[in-house]
Amino acid sequence: MNLSKKINGFSQVGDLLHPENESLSEIFAKTEMFNPWFTRMHCELMAKNFREQFFNAEKLTQWTNKYQINNNDNKTIALVLAGNVPFVGMHDILSVVMSGNKAQVKLSSKDTFFFPWLHKQLIKVEPDFINKISFVERLENFDAVIATGSNNSARYFNYYFGKYPNIIRRNRTSVAIITGNESDEEILELGKDVFYYYGLGCRNVSKIFIPELYDLEKLFRIWDNFRYIADNTKYNNNYDYNRALLLLNQTPHLTNDFFMIRETEDLFSPISVLFCERYINDETLALKINTIGSDLQCVASNKDGNTPLGKTQFPELWDYADNVDTMKFLTA
Repeated sequence: MNLSKKINGFSQVGDLLHPENESLSEIFAKTEMFNPWFTRMHCELMAKNFREQFFNAEKLTQWTNKYQINNNDNKTIALVLAGNVPFVGMHDILSVVMSGNKAQVKLSSKDTFFFPWLHKQLIKVEPDFINKISFVERLENFDAVIATGSNNSARYFNYYFGKYPNIIRRNRTSVAIITGNESDEEILELGKDVFYYYGLGCRNVSKIFIPELYDLEKLFRIWDNFRYIADNTKYNNNYDYNRALLLLNQTPHLTNDFFMIRETEDLFSPISVLFCERYINDETLALKINTIGSDLQCVASNKDGNTPLGKTQFPELWDYADNVDTMKFLTA
């Protein structure tokens, strides 16, 4: 199957990724029932990004044109998918198929419905897709590995897969820089980076850097639009638990009834808590950002060169996780 057929296939299936599609709507309902973190709203958000970015024929062509792709390669790439946000392994599957290889996929136990449904739709459009993607309980007879998980699981991945060419991803998080010049609309956009997917993704902003005299009350006022996240019982339980810990430890913090802000130099915040740190000037801020190193996925701000506010959860095809070029790895 040549590259143009693959692009055409994904593009056609992208047209199916609408909430009005009854079969997809059933998948979203099953997904939410099985895993309450994956609400219909967030399933639809992810599918929308696939439709507009990942399955867009023009963008797929622009992306793949950067690489020397050998369609006769047909190596088998084992994929261990994460389950922290809905359908998070889509980019890896797409990369493997587009690079001329075959994806042997170990699904997360938290996310088992969408990818098999998608594969069936691809086969309807182009039958040769049946040989490009397979779903297995046990990985075997593969040539390389891409595995995504926590710092803890990464140690096991290194043990089991260290002898193969591999990409092994660990915990990362994202931060945002507030300059004090943002409009209310830009601060509202930043709320998407913080609250979408309940803060469970590596592209979620877990910490903000703010000017010394910045009034945090502005964030509580503008982000009241995201109050709906407290309707999720799992999220609300985390809020209650983390609020109790802060109170018991007499840790200074600000709160309303659905999230908290705590000033600290720490980076990885628990669910329902946003960390913040004040900075004096751009030079001290740059030093703080540089010290984060490999733990950093995105920097969101209205500064040039950073991810625009509100866009961390909407990556392009060429926005690689952990800044590792997956397609370069696969085509090499």
